[in-house]
Amino acid sequence: MTNLIVLLDAQHQTLTQLKQLITEEKEALLKQDADKLLTLAKDKMQRMSLLKATDEKLAAHPEQDKLTSLPEFVQKVEAAKVLLAECKHINTQNSSLIEHNIATINRLAQALQISRNATSLTYNDKGKTSTISTLGNDFTA
Repeated sequence: MTNLIVLLDAQHQTLTQLKQLITEEKEALLKQDADKLLTLAKDKMQRMSLLKATDEKLAAHPEQDKLTSLPEFVQKVEAAKVLLAECKHINTQNSSLIEHNIATINRLAQALQISRNATSLTYNDKGKTSTISTLGNDFTA
């Protein structure tokens, strides 16, 4: 069975890498760098899977009670919790940026539709605008 110190150190390292990835994700969102976002999303999922696996190993460890009783373990667990909280905070900020970017893209798409062919503008059942490009094109004389 793996030593608790080794598992805690691995968890700390994974959280540190995850925080770095989430910070890079924030920068890529601000720059609207889609390629970088795709790469970071893949790496982020790998770190999350690794984090979950290590967490499960810690939970199943026969000496897991030491995590809350021995000072050296308590300190490492608290450090991991702080890192996790920082990751969650940055991730929440990223979520807000994503929602803002989606709203901006939707407004831009609607503006492009309107300017493309304002005479054929209509609304769908959800209230979104759309253009019918064949409107009036199928008449024969």
